Amino acid sequence: MKKYVIVSAAAVLLSTAAANADILNAPYVSVLGGWSSHPALALGSGHPGVDDGYNVGARAGTYLDGLPGFSVDADYFHNEGDYIGTNVGHSSNSYMADLTYHLPASTPWSFYGGGGIGAVTTSLDGLQHGDSTVFGWQLIGGAEYRLNDMTSMFAEYRYQNAHNVNVDSISNVGNTSNNLSVGVKFNL
Repeated sequence: MKKYVIVSAAAVLLSTAAANADILNAPYVSVLGGWSSHPALALGSGHPGVDDGYNVGARAGTYLDGLPGFSVDADYFHNEGDYIGTNVGHSSNSYMADLTYHLPASTPWSFYGGGGIGAVTTSLDGLQHGDSTVFGWQLIGGAEYRLNDMTSMFAEYRYQNAHNVNVDSISNVGNTSNNLSVGVKFNL
């Protein structure tokens, strides 16, 4: 039930902003992927460690005309890695609403930072398996290089966190990740 409330709240936030079209302009979409690290994740009462993994994601958003330098977007992000020595895989899918500030720049390079909230589904597979969706949050920061008016390349760091995950009979399943990604952004 919680996951539906969280996803609904994120959808209302984005649709309210989108409905007020006179304050929004410059929509964009982006795709990204890269390396993920999951430091000292809990698995029940233990902390077996997690192998380095990978991440992939996509987002769609727009700049806020009434708030120069700010953008709002809907963000999907997947990352995964395997618990070391347990035959249990760990992955997560997140659905976030983000607010980001882009520093003004007079060169093709620009920098940005922001954060988001939403729903994070943590999944285990292997000997122990199942999934659970809880509230989560993230912080994002990166650098973007404008190739032309329509396309940019970017590199970013994302810290993502979701607490109190219980998967089937396993309580206290950790879900914290550090993610380095590269991607391409298309202005529409």
